[in-house]
Amino acid sequence: MRIVVLGSTGYIGGSVAHAFLEDGHAVSGLVRSPEKAEQLRSRGIEPIPGTLFDSDIIGSAVRNADAVVNAADSDNPYVVTALLDALRGSGRRLIHTSGSSIVGDRAGGEPSDFIFDEDTRPAARLEKRGRTAIDDAVLQAAEEGVHSVVICPSMVYGSGRGLHADSVQLPLLARLAREYQAGVHVGAGENRWSNVHIDDLVNLYRLALGKIPAGTFLFAENGEASLRDIAATISRRLGYEGRTMSIPIADAIRRVGPEAAEFALASNSRVRARAARAMGWRPQRNDLLSGLETGAHPV
Repeated sequence: MRIVVLGSTGYIGGSVAHAFLEDGHAVSGLVRSPEKAEQLRSRGIEPIPGTLFDSDIIGSAVRNADAVVNAADSDNPYVVTALLDALRGSGRRLIHTSGSSIVGDRAGGEPSDFIFDEDTRPAARLEKRGRTAIDDAVLQAAEEGVHSVVICPSMVYGSGRGLHADSVQLPLLARLAREYQAGVHVGAGENRWSNVHIDDLVNLYRLALGKIPAGTFLFAENGEASLRDIAATISRRLGYEGRTMSIPIADAIRRVGPEAAEFALASNSRVRARAARAMGWRPQRNDLLSGLETGAHPV
């Protein structure tokens, strides 16, 4: 297949692009800089010069593709509009990447008993309705001749296989730990996030390329952990002997901004990938904490 991957220089998109190349597909990726273009080309990915706001370039590229993956920006409606306009009526696959902070609360580090699956997704908080509106538009495109699938990862960990090896939340927590010389959590740190290894996540994209019906929403998870336990594990990994410290949400906002503080560090995001498993996804890795402890996962 000819596959366009938006986000091919990033963590998830780069890993997906690498896997598709391994499977024998022809892969191209949108890229902004000549340097990154050369890096993609050296890996066998055909670069498409442009940005997420170059609708004509994106439209031309995807009209010549058999399938498209958007792993570039879960919150960018412009790129999704360009993709849907180009693919409408074609029957071709569009795999769009969301993120499980759509079920997040503003818990300030407190726990929650709420666990969601694909059939029990709650209405998103106001701060996340832009993302869910994009997800809904992609899913509704199945009624307009687009074979659309939304994959919604939880906290992703493990080494990426593309140009960008690092995930988002764990490196952020590691940076804070180095600043404070202790593992850092917000408030009590009893808030919990589901998680998924990048290799298992990539296999869900592989599955979506073939077997997943149009108009399907899929969570991706295989385990969960509290932010306090993650902080303690990072502390041991970095040589701080498991020391942790709590910071108020206001301090976290000043350090990393409101979005990351409220929805990446202090929220609960507990989901179960029941639909993905029912369709044949078989994740193998549920070792976030042990992998951090042993150095198997980067921080």
